[in-house]
Amino acid sequence: MSDINSANNTHLTGPLDGIRILDLSAVVSGPMAAVILADQGADVIKIEPVGWGDGVRRLGASRNGLSAIYAMINRNKRSVAINIKHPEGQNLVLQLAKNSDVLLQNYRPGKMDQLGLGFAELNQINPELIYTSISGMGSQGPYAEQKVFDYVIQGISGILDAQSDTKKPTMVRTIIYDKVTALTIAQGITAALLAKQRGHGGQHLELSMLDAAVYFNWPDLMWNYSFEGDGVDYSGDLADFYEINQTQDGAIVSHRLNGDCSAYSTEELINLFAANDIPISRVNRREDILADPQVQAQGLLEPSDHPRGGKMIQPRAPVRFSKTQSNLQRPSAELGQHTVEVLTELGLEIDELQNLAAQGIIS
Repeated sequence: MSDINSANNTHLTGPLDGIRILDLSAVVSGPMAAVILADQGADVIKIEPVGWGDGVRRLGASRNGLSAIYAMINRNKRSVAINIKHPEGQNLVLQLAKNSDVLLQNYRPGKMDQLGLGFAELNQINPELIYTSISGMGSQGPYAEQKVFDYVIQGISGILDAQSDTKKPTMVRTIIYDKVTALTIAQGITAALLAKQRGHGGQHLELSMLDAAVYFNWPDLMWNYSFEGDGVDYSGDLADFYEINQTQDGAIVSHRLNGDCSAYSTEELINLFAANDIPISRVNRREDILADPQVQAQGLLEPSDHPRGGKMIQPRAPVRFSKTQSNLQRPSAELGQHTVEVLTELGLEIDELQNLAAQGIIS
């Protein structure tokens, strides 16, 4: 069983060096949580279906068959292709779980139990395992069995209403709750790892996207619904205090000015507001972010050369550790690229692996 290494170990490649995570999740919420931990040094083994892999491999902008979103949220992982619907594939997962610290999955509630890979089964073979389940709506209630994507959670959580300044609800143009869920469960996993180190053993972590969304929205979007009874001083949304104003050459975002800024350049207004300690920003177009001087000064973006996708730009891991900064720079893997490597670590021989591959159990 692996342990959290001492922060005084100068050979660390990240604060989670020595932690093994079995990532059975797909699309965004689970894989993005796992990449946060991988970027911090954990050994993340991504289990993908034989033949087609994680569906996000084919989502969005791509080059040479490499999806940009897949490349970013699956870097620093090892890919193992296993058919977990086959009993022998399930057995391989059970063997891998015996020597893992965390198992992460985002199947619909009950699916892993049907496959013999639920918490009860895994807890029997590894009581120290932190078994992590992400769902859309949770494990109970009228919507528990519903298939969920981010837009579904946007609809139920109230964000579409909050986005609108008219009577027409407006979508948030990013998969906000997939990513909020990923950030939330990654923190939960590290908390559970700390609890395990303190002697509490393994446990089952459960998080729904709806849970994460309501928690995320509540402090400001729901402040008018936090008090019960009379005597409440209601308030407009925080967003009502800000506005976007057009300038001669672009736009700025600032506190509400109630005036016309079109006679001024963006730079003039930024300098004026900054000199008076008033928060302000230019409104960057997406293509402007790469050249933004603050983004460049902070080194937020890093170039890389992917074996399949070629030259790429991705954000660096956002948290910076003074003693245990990870130096991992492994590009996202081809489907099943590390199947032989990982399964031989279990003690399987090449002829056994060839037999499993011939049956379509691994690739």
